Amino acid sequence: MLSTLLPLLRRSRPTRFASPRTLSLLAALLTAHWLWAAAVQAQTPVTLNFVDADIDVVAKAVGELTGKTFVLDPKVKGKVNIQSAKGIAPGLAYPTFLSALRMAGYAAVEGAGGIVRVVPEVDAKALPAPLSGASGGSVATKVIPLAHQNATQVVNAVRPLVAAANALTVYPPANAIIITDYADNIRRVEAVISRLDAPTIAAPELVALNHANALDVAATLSRAFADTAGAAEARDRLVITPDARANAVIVRSEDPGRVARVKAMISELDRPTAAPGNIRIIYLKHADASQVAATLRRVLGAEGSTPSTAATTSAPSALSSLLPTATAAAQSPLAAATAALTGASGASGIPGSASAGGGSLPQLSSNSAAAFTAGGATVYADTAINALVISAATPVYNNLRSVIEQLDVRRAQVFVEALIAEVQADRAAEFGIQWQALDGIGRSGTQGFGGTNFGSTTSSTTSNILGVAANAAAAAQGLNVGLIRGTVTIGGKQIMNLGLLARALQSDVQANILSMPTLLALDNEEARFSGGQTVPVLTGQYANSTGANNSVTPFATFDRKDVGLILRVKPLVTEGGAIRLQLYQEVSSVVPSAQSGVDAAGLSTFNKRVLETSVLADDGQIVVLGGLLQEGFTNDQEKVPVLGDAPLLGNLFRYDTRKRTKTNLMIFLRPTVLRSAAQAGVLANERYRILGLDQQSVSPEPRPMLPDMSNPGLPLGPTVPVPAAK
Repeated sequence: MLSTLLPLLRRSRPTRFASPRTLSLLAALLTAHWLWAAAVQAQTPVTLNFVDADIDVVAKAVGELTGKTFVLDPKVKGKVNIQSAKGIAPGLAYPTFLSALRMAGYAAVEGAGGIVRVVPEVDAKALPAPLSGASGGSVATKVIPLAHQNATQVVNAVRPLVAAANALTVYPPANAIIITDYADNIRRVEAVISRLDAPTIAAPELVALNHANALDVAATLSRAFADTAGAAEARDRLVITPDARANAVIVRSEDPGRVARVKAMISELDRPTAAPGNIRIIYLKHADASQVAATLRRVLGAEGSTPSTAATTSAPSALSSLLPTATAAAQSPLAAATAALTGASGASGIPGSASAGGGSLPQLSSNSAAAFTAGGATVYADTAINALVISAATPVYNNLRSVIEQLDVRRAQVFVEALIAEVQADRAAEFGIQWQALDGIGRSGTQGFGGTNFGSTTSSTTSNILGVAANAAAAAQGLNVGLIRGTVTIGGKQIMNLGLLARALQSDVQANILSMPTLLALDNEEARFSGGQTVPVLTGQYANSTGANNSVTPFATFDRKDVGLILRVKPLVTEGGAIRLQLYQEVSSVVPSAQSGVDAAGLSTFNKRVLETSVLADDGQIVVLGGLLQEGFTNDQEKVPVLGDAPLLGNLFRYDTRKRTKTNLMIFLRPTVLRSAAQAGVLANERYRILGLDQQSVSPEPRPMLPDMSNPGLPLGPTVPVPAAK
């Protein structure tokens, strides 16, 4: 068309201005020709034959075909080989070039305006790559959010599909995967992730029961499928949970066939009971049967009447034949033992109770005392096997079973570590000079005598000059220097003529006493620890004159007193995790007396420190319960008036005694809650091994002349690992 118009345009006369209509017609003709030429060129196959061609040369040729602008990194060097046996569409030239670059270790990153940057593959992920819409052979970045599965687990499955040099990360807050790779590989990974990101088939299913109890059915199924509870593979696991409130069983498994079999078994078990009277036995795992029965009695409103009356006056039931009669209960050895223990032991309580001096055994509960009938149910506690026998209709039994299941839980234990630290420091000093002039005693005529006399003469170890003169072996401790000249007789008793006695003494007494009693107590149960001695205390004495010669037979009565360390504690673990402790702490000891006769008579003096309090502590927290900080000073001076105040000469007429005492006593406590058997086992194993190592450390050294003797010791087993925190 354009070739036929050009001659006409050449033969027309030139005009200064062309008409608008002519110009519009000419522009339309040129546009149509360009579109026709482009369409012809796009459909015309091209042949790509590049043998050992430089990358920049191939990029220039592809750019002319596609209209793209290539920017090559200076590091991009090398040759590529592209050979085609027949012509291909011009649109395939660009993907073919990208494949050749990828084989050579280079990547193309598309940018705005059709600009393509060719860089080494390791540097491509650092450039601003497009988020989507890139060509298959170019590098791009894609954010893939997940709706059902965990991104951390999914990324482990698709990581082998991505080269190690390319980025594949997880963003946990958005549960998304970020990947930087070639666009065609990103599409492949995205397709795999879409298959993996599917809703799990292990959704729990609720199976309601009409006749059976959910707790009993769940226990039966758990025993039947015990091998699937701890299976290694997630698909083989089976979780069965009872819901006592809705009387239903919750089943969860990733195997649909297994779930179907469990549901079929539940339907077989959910049938009316064939036993007449609806008598059921519930074995308790942790709680005491008599205590649970007492709680149910209060809940059902049978607290006002005695158990025996309630059981006999109510309507006869199928359980009545199983209950022991009152006569049998009274004649049973268990009832007799209970009565004996109850009468012999006092109620144990918190500090100040009658059982403070000695321990009391837990009272045995009688079976007949734990039976009652109320609310349409008869409940009987069999303490021999720690079980409850219940006769009730199915709805009533289901309600009672739900309550019993919540009461029959493992109670926590509290390990109490007490620390009693007492530090004493006593200092004493004595110095004095005494003299006597006794030469005139016993002579006829008027004679004179005199001297100084300090201290007591009645103590067994005296520092008095007359006491030392009567018995030199009874001189007090310290330095005693005297002058003796013969003996004198006073009151018919002969003593040494001790003219001068100089005495000096200084003593420093330091004591560091550390006691660490430990006690393991059940939650809300009192426990007691006592360690020390039982000391006789004189309570009365008299002389009995019997016999022909009126011989005197002394008679004395004694009482026994526990001396040492006593710890009584009653812990209560609150719902918030804190521990409320009611405790009584006593530390006592016998004061050594200077007169042995007093000790023999039982007139001893006791040191006693008592702490009685209620505290609140956290698990593992060290709390200070209390203490005593005491310091005293005593300055005793005996002297002769006027003469004892002289500057130097006064030391001959003065006796000085100074004493300083200091006592620091602090009591600390650390409670530790043991909620599982694993925690208790780790604690016991630690104390067990410490004691065993201490026993090994006292083994005797071998001696050639002595036979070998075995040292008793605990068998040390393997160390129990600490359980991981949940």
